[in-house]
Amino acid sequence: MARLGIFKDKIERVCEIGPGSGRYLEKILKICNPKYYEIYETANEWEKWLVQKYNVIPFPTDGRSLSHTPSQSIDLVQAHKVLPGQPSLWICQYFLEMARVVRDGGKVVFDIVTEECLDDITLETWIRSGAGYQHYPCLMPKQYAIDLFCKQGFSFVGSFFIPMEPGKTECMVFAKKSS
Repeated sequence: MARLGIFKDKIERVCEIGPGSGRYLEKILKICNPKYYEIYETANEWEKWLVQKYNVIPFPTDGRSLSHTPSQSIDLVQAHKVLPGQPSLWICQYFLEMARVVRDGGKVVFDIVTEECLDDITLETWIRSGAGYQHYPCLMPKQYAIDLFCKQGFSFVGSFFIPMEPGKTECMVFAKKSS
C-alpha cells in the first residue's frame, strides 16, 4: 500500500469494513495515527475487543452498506479479506458505498479475487482443498471493478497480489479525484 502512495497524504479519518482481529487496523493506526477510526464488523466478539483495545467507533452492519457513514467524510476506506467471501452484487454495493463515503482526494483499498487469481492450477487447488464454501471465493473481474470506480470519479492507482490460501487475491487501490 505504501508503494502505491496510500500514506503520502495525511489520513485523519478511516473506515474499515470487516476488521476481524484487527491486523490491518493495527498497522494503519501505527502508520497514520488517524483522529477517527470507524469499523463495520459482523462478529460481535471481535467488535467488542477492537473497541476496547483500539478505541475505534463501531457501527452496526448489514454486510453490504456503510449506512452510518456520511458521504465524502473519509480519507481512507479499506476492506481486507472481506470481499472475496461476498456475492458479486454485495461486492458491487460495497464498491458504491466506498465511493460515496470517501472525500475528494481520499483513497479506497480492498482485495478481490480477479481472473488473474484463478488460473487453472489455483482453481483446481481451491476445488480439491474444499477450502471454499457457499460462494467463496467469489470472482470479481478486475476491469469491471476499475470501470465502476472510474465512473464514480476515481483513478486506478494500481494493484498487487496477496496470499489467501490456497490461492491469492488482488489488492486494488483507487484515489478519488478532486472536484
